[in-house]
Amino acid sequence: MTLLERLAEYEREHEFLRRHTIPEEDRHRYTTAEWAGAYRWFRSPNVVCLEKARLVRGHPTNLAA
Repeated sequence: MTLLERLAEYEREHEFLRRHTIPEEDRHRYTTAEWAGAYRWFRSPNVVCLEKARLVRGHPTNLAA
């Protein structure tokens, strides 16, 4: 599987969560709660989520999750 195919698959799998989760850039407008390790996503195209990068690249640290 190519990197672009992996990225497309990741996007498909996380589409539902993105629809129902506030983007990280907007969280401060709606809550004062600190991030507790749950799902989060970034709307900004210049931000690379390390979890996403590791999952797409098949980094060994993601296998424990």
